[in-house]
Amino acid sequence: MVLSDLDQHRWALGLERMSLALDVLGHPENAYPHVLVAGTNGKGSTCVYLEKILQNAGWSVGTTLSPHLSRFTERFRVNGTEADAGELEMIRGGLEPVLAPVGLTYFEWCVVLAAVLFKRRKVDAGIFEVGLGGRYDASNALDPGLALITEISLDHTDYLGGTIAEIAGEKARIARPGKPVMTTADAEALQVIGDYAHAIGAELHVVRGTSGLPVSLEGRPQKLNAALALEAARMMGARPDDACIEHALRTSYLPGRIELFGDRVVMDVAHNALSVLVLVEYLKSRGFDGVGVVGILADKDCLAMVSTLRQACSPLYIAPVRSPRSWGIQEMKRAEALGGVVICESITRAFSEALQTGRAVTVTGSFHTVSEVRESLICRGWPS
Repeated sequence: MVLSDLDQHRWALGLERMSLALDVLGHPENAYPHVLVAGTNGKGSTCVYLEKILQNAGWSVGTTLSPHLSRFTERFRVNGTEADAGELEMIRGGLEPVLAPVGLTYFEWCVVLAAVLFKRRKVDAGIFEVGLGGRYDASNALDPGLALITEISLDHTDYLGGTIAEIAGEKARIARPGKPVMTTADAEALQVIGDYAHAIGAELHVVRGTSGLPVSLEGRPQKLNAALALEAARMMGARPDDACIEHALRTSYLPGRIELFGDRVVMDVAHNALSVLVLVEYLKSRGFDGVGVVGILADKDCLAMVSTLRQACSPLYIAPVRSPRSWGIQEMKRAEALGGVVICESITRAFSEALQTGRAVTVTGSFHTVSEVRESLICRGWPS
């Protein structure tokens, strides 16, 4: 469906194909002001906070998120409503004859589809979440009027570098000369972003204070993400009043981000060491006393993630995820050696074993892990 003929696990970093495609299409993204949102953690929540604030200020807003949790169409939103697969298929069908020679990847097609969809829907603003890094991500072929950079930590080190400074340098490349770049990054990451902004003549704005208002999403960084979104909305020219801001921050929603199901199950797509630490802090603050279901991708710091999760969940039922990038038996055996870890054949089986303990359950480790359990629990009903 839509892009089912393309390999979504193939990464071909670089901007040449995207730049050519946008040239061929006459740059549909220039029909509306748009924003790029990069960072290691908090990108998606920042996008939905900004989307909701702008909507409440009376704007029509297109938002693209990456990755999706359950359905491909989750990646494309107009005014908070998920795009229709039929419309996306129609758009791709119309573009295919002129773009086929370019050889776009799955991720490049996602950006092109969003750019064209938003022009078609006549949005007042577009929000594009950067999928990987910044410098060579497909979305960086756009020319944003505003760049947002959230918290920076170690992730995708094979592609982005093995240090905070290297990763921050990749993220910083979404900034543009003479235009504002806003960030919640700190310490070494902030220094790198600031140096790059100065070098190209971008306007650096550092967001430190929180909005002071309650937010709908759980977790320590969420108020800072909301503050970044609020300052971005104001930078874009929106003037929401206090009631609009409060409503926006209270009603923003993103599935799989410390999402509660009844009084027993917590699901979170934490997929690197820092986001797992945020989850564990939340669980401890709530007095969580339960078990964990964990599936991780092989290119992550698996042992650090498992070690941190063991501070709040015991035992951990671990399993491979439905992805060619899944950790394998060797990684899981190393995790098992830490103690308090049970290897299962699948995430579905791991969740069943966890439920049978009668205790509370946290499901985490990757988007794939949460997707598998969430789909079964919500859409099909968990088998007895």
